Amino acid sequence: MSQEAKADEQAKREKTAHLESQEVFKGKKFTVRVDTITDRPGHTYRREIVVHPGAVVMVPVTKDGKILLVRQWRPAAGKVLLELPAGTLEEGEPPLETAGRELQEEIGYKSNKITPLGGFYSAPGIQTEYLHLYLAEDLEASQLDPDENEELDLLEVTLEEALAAVERGDIEDAKSIAGLSRYYFRLHGFKN
Repeated sequence: MSQEAKADEQAKREKTAHLESQEVFKGKKFTVRVDTITDRPGHTYRREIVVHPGAVVMVPVTKDGKILLVRQWRPAAGKVLLELPAGTLEEGEPPLETAGRELQEEIGYKSNKITPLGGFYSAPGIQTEYLHLYLAEDLEASQLDPDENEELDLLEVTLEEALAAVERGDIEDAKSIAGLSRYYFRLHGFKN
């Protein structure tokens, strides 16, 4: 059986399996559930899943072609990270609206031209979070109050400087690496 066939077979089994879910934690931004799956007689196993409402990531580009990045303290990483601006979807809020709101909260700009660049899962082995990626252009100053306890530094860099920061390991955030890569491919096309 080919690798593709094995994955398809497992997906088919799990989609039709007996499933018992138990929510074990409910927080402000996500929940954690434990799924007990019985996909055939005598074969039961568990999956721990972080259920997240999803998020947006923006590549904000100034009129002179600079990308706006934020430096912010990330307690889970235990350090300040350099990232593209991003934010969690609010219940019932379309991703495009979230992108507009988060740009104003995080970098103090609104975008008059937001273009979808696709999306991606952040860590599909353990969580449901899907990130919607947007290119934000034609920026104008328009500050909304930032989230409480959120202190951000704003940096303007060229795409080349941002990609060099990825290469040096100065940008370690996966959503930023993915977003900058997609923006690069949009500008330059994929070259083998």
